[in-house]
Amino acid sequence: MLSFSHSHSSTITISSPQAIIGAHSSRGPNSASLSSMSRRNLEFRKGLREPSFGLQRFSRTNKRNMAVKDSDDSSCRDATAPSAMALESRGGIGIMDFLERRNYLVTSATGFLAKVLIEKMLRVAPDVGKIFVLIKAKDERAAMDRVKDEIIECELFKCLQQKYGDEYTNFMLSKLVPVKGDIRESNMGIADDLLHQITREVDVVINSAANTTWDERYDASLVANTIAPSRLLDFAKKCEKLKLFLHVSTTYVNGERPGILMEKAFEMGESRIDSSTGSKLDVHHEMKLASDLLETLPSNEVPKKLKDMGLARARVYGWQSTYELTKAMGEMMINTNREGVPIVIVRPSIIESTFQEPFPGWIQGNRVLDPLILSYGKGRLPGFLLNPDTIVDVVPADLVANAIIAAMAKHGRAPGPSIVIYHAASSTVNPLTLGNVFEYSCNHFAASPLTDNKGDEFRITAMEYFSSKDSFSSYIQKYIADKSGLSNGICPNSNPKQHSRLEARCKRMADSLIHLAKLYEPYMFYRGRFDCRNAQKLIEQMSMEERNKFPMDLRSINWEDYFFNAHIPGLKRHIFKKTSSS
Repeated sequence: MLSFSHSHSSTITISSPQAIIGAHSSRGPNSASLSSMSRRNLEFRKGLREPSFGLQRFSRTNKRNMAVKDSDDSSCRDATAPSAMALESRGGIGIMDFLERRNYLVTSATGFLAKVLIEKMLRVAPDVGKIFVLIKAKDERAAMDRVKDEIIECELFKCLQQKYGDEYTNFMLSKLVPVKGDIRESNMGIADDLLHQITREVDVVINSAANTTWDERYDASLVANTIAPSRLLDFAKKCEKLKLFLHVSTTYVNGERPGILMEKAFEMGESRIDSSTGSKLDVHHEMKLASDLLETLPSNEVPKKLKDMGLARARVYGWQSTYELTKAMGEMMINTNREGVPIVIVRPSIIESTFQEPFPGWIQGNRVLDPLILSYGKGRLPGFLLNPDTIVDVVPADLVANAIIAAMAKHGRAPGPSIVIYHAASSTVNPLTLGNVFEYSCNHFAASPLTDNKGDEFRITAMEYFSSKDSFSSYIQKYIADKSGLSNGICPNSNPKQHSRLEARCKRMADSLIHLAKLYEPYMFYRGRFDCRNAQKLIEQMSMEERNKFPMDLRSINWEDYFFNAHIPGLKRHIFKKTSSS
């Protein structure tokens, strides 16, 4: 996940840049949870030893007359009416019947997508059985505290709070079972008493955990994204009532290939390059490379070398980041080791704030586009390295949750084992360009500017686009120098020390933006588009009532309305206020 710390000073601090492409939890096994180098090395070695979606079509609104919804527009909403484009369906797939009275295990349960999924399940199916929520915590009490603080008291669940009133907490605790554990450990690190209960009672295992840092250390990314999902599958095989193993991945496992990228499962050893000209990908060899590097390098050199190794290995085989490569290898491990377990892999693209449910614009953490949008709104990013005609694939979180639920119901009754892939993606059914994103952002911030701590408005201009790192670097360095006054030279009465500090501050800001551009570059010029025919077939099999209750058709979203009246106001409420006060 991309995680940035923004303040009202003239600096932008980049803190562990991550990608929520397909994204998952900011509390997952990321760099923060692997802070101790020795612990990381031990965990990795241990890991090697245990091997278009029924929404109402919006009328096109003249942007100059569009009302800005900056006030709290978080009233609870039901799903919209089905799209007129949706085909009539006869019997449906029995989503509500499947949800009720079954028990679920959800990993990374305090993460963005998992919370949206849990909220929807509890809101529409109050007779759902237990939801065991796997949470990293030091003990059972701390796990319960996290459930109360990060789920039960979260604004996302306000519709359930309104529905149950004084009984809300009791209802939630009757459904949610906190499970202290870690997906990277054997048996998920779950205590024996809960372990026996889960293996007796759970019907569906949903894995939404991942390390989403683009340029993570190779060992950490391998443990979280390649080894851990296979280990969780081994755990799922012990569940006596298991109906389905559902794994959340990312569309970007498809790599940097141009054209239409299909909903196809990975076979072990596949790469994203021409197999006739390149060597075959060997997952176990990749693990050994990282392990050998840990053994041979001095400890002070390990972090950088392992980061460099991950990016280098990804590019050798046709992926753009360590995250993409290790997620793809995780899918390979699942497919190879699945045996008789029915498998569904849902690959979302760039998950952003909720479209409608339980209310528009809810978001947790800075997602992929959000640091760019907010920095632009503050006047700190007047230009960027990107092609405005690039299709950027965005999907709102509530539609991803609905797709997961529908796929779960469809394949949880499958007569035999299979593996099915679903892309939750918009690029082939309702394309959005990067130019559109910044046009809509410009229109919104012009109508409703962000303000600093003094109440002064940030002024913005139309975004400028650059096609090379050199041109962007020159531009941003000059822009920062001009804004700071450095380009005017030293005034006669200026303090040399103050001037030196200002120079250093401006350099840090420019370097951070140039680094940001380097990280984003592959996605700002991405040429792939994601096929979603399996998702469309799933919609056709749903009844009209199901399409109404679980809308997942992206074709009818008006992106201008979504960004102008849902997503950017949501960023202001949930992200900008928090970063501004820090």
